[in-house]
Amino acid sequence: MAAPRPPRVVPGEASESDSEPELLVETAGEALGAGLKVPGEASETDEEEEEEEEQQRPKTPPVLAEEPAAVWGGGPSLLQQRLREGTGRLRGAVGSALRQSYGSAARSLGGLGGALGRAQVTAAAAAHCLRLARRDLRAVADTIDIVTACHLLPDIRGQL
Repeated sequence: MAAPRPPRVVPGEASESDSEPELLVETAGEALGAGLKVPGEASETDEEEEEEEEQQRPKTPPVLAEEPAAVWGGGPSLLQQRLREGTGRLRGAVGSALRQSYGSAARSLGGLGGALGRAQVTAAAAAHCLRLARRDLRAVADTIDIVTACHLLPDIRGQL
């Protein structure tokens, strides 16, 4: 019968209990180093996990949204050129529409201002005419009161 073999420990595998001895597998007479990282090995602290995550992330250059040509090198792409052209046309159209609407509104307000001025002058003239008419009517009423109150004049009522 063959002698019982000791349990074999795979590099990177943790022992199942604290009482189980850890065996180091030697390769060509060299023992594995204590600081060697084996894929799949559990990290001892949180800092080691963070370091591993940082090392595993691919290093990508920062992409600037404002100047992509500086990142990739070369001139602006066709899409960027078309976007700039479209933006320019849109700005021109919006500016033209605003100028037209503000211009027509200003002309309308100018016309309304003139009409309002004429209406005010007319209203002032009408008010003046009404004051004059009222003054004249009061004068006529006063004259009629004087005539009816005077007994020196002959009575003309009976002859009618």
